[in-house]
Amino acid sequence: MTFHPDARPLLQAAFKGGYALPAFNVCSLEMAKGCLEAAEEAERPVILQTYPADIDQASPHVFVQMIRALADEVSVPVALHLDHGRDAAQVIACLRAGYSSVMFDGQDLPFEDTLDMTTHLAEIAHASGASLEVSAESFGLPGSSENVLETTDPGQAARLHAAGADMVACAVGSEHGHDSRIDLDLLGRIAEQVRGPLVLHGGSGIAPGQLARAQVSGVVKVNVGSALYRAVRLGWTDSDRLSTHRAGYADIRARVRAVAAEYFRRLASPVSTP
Repeated sequence: MTFHPDARPLLQAAFKGGYALPAFNVCSLEMAKGCLEAAEEAERPVILQTYPADIDQASPHVFVQMIRALADEVSVPVALHLDHGRDAAQVIACLRAGYSSVMFDGQDLPFEDTLDMTTHLAEIAHASGASLEVSAESFGLPGSSENVLETTDPGQAARLHAAGADMVACAVGSEHGHDSRIDLDLLGRIAEQVRGPLVLHGGSGIAPGQLARAQVSGVVKVNVGSALYRAVRLGWTDSDRLSTHRAGYADIRARVRAVAAEYFRRLASPVSTP
């Protein structure tokens, strides 16, 4: 069985090894299978993650049981993460269901409140045998032309880590659902103060060269969602040419697998800074 109920060993191995794990947002059997097939082919650990809106369509329990069953069919390590947990109740529900890792999104709170929540949720997550990711800033909305991007204060990031966050999500220029460039100098300053695992959101739009360089600054997790959803929507658009709904499912799985495989390639070779 390759499901990891606690993501912390995977994250620490990545941090010590100077590489990042792709974290793929999935909301269906086809998407999950496609990502796991790509992980198996790449012989790489993988994180699958769910948005709060996806959980609303089913439940944390449903996703845990599905991913656990699928993990039995591959030989690579698999973890399940809650992306952008909106409140303590949702984070705790996912921990109770058996998620390997959870995120608390504190972008709408004053920083001190986010810090207090980090301390509270870290105690619960660690007692549950799971990891905690925390963010204090916004990464924008996919499809919006009015996003106001914030940047992470290195000192605040260090305080979140000290309060118990196993991973700190860094706002350094990446944007959900948009092509973007990250501020590698800022990322380096954050890494110097945090001295622990960092996360990049909006990985679908970050240039491959920048992804490679980010790994040497302590980034252990790169979120990829929009690229997968675009592949799914293209599959829906082209579905009229297929003979059965089963062919449609297989087509979407293949499209998702191809996208996931590309991100494994992009994260395969860290580049040392000069």
